[in-house]
Amino acid sequence: MADFNVIQLNNSPYDYLLIATSFRSSLSDLAKLNNVVSIERGKVLFDFMLIHGNKKNRFVECSVINAACERQTIKVAEQVDDEIRKTSSLYFRENEQLIKNSVLPKALQYLITTGDVI
Repeated sequence: MADFNVIQLNNSPYDYLLIATSFRSSLSDLAKLNNVVSIERGKVLFDFMLIHGNKKNRFVECSVINAACERQTIKVAEQVDDEIRKTSSLYFRENEQLIKNSVLPKALQYLITTGDVI
């Protein structure tokens, strides 16, 4: 899962945030999830900002059972907490080159790199 950055979350409905770091990142790599996420049961949230932009399908969640993401539980996340958005925004600001090398529109790149919580 080299195309994802893994952030453990605390006091959140999700145990981990997996931020896609490449346009090649996809849910087809779920078989590798148990190598990077150390939970037997819980929920993970994927952030596909670099692939989808700030659209409805940016955040995708899935349930983890027996250390594997259950494919039938994958769905677009309806509500994403502001703290998670801040965590994601901070990651992108600290890794500005990911944004600059992305296919995101220049206006969105500017908002992200100047510190707006997206």
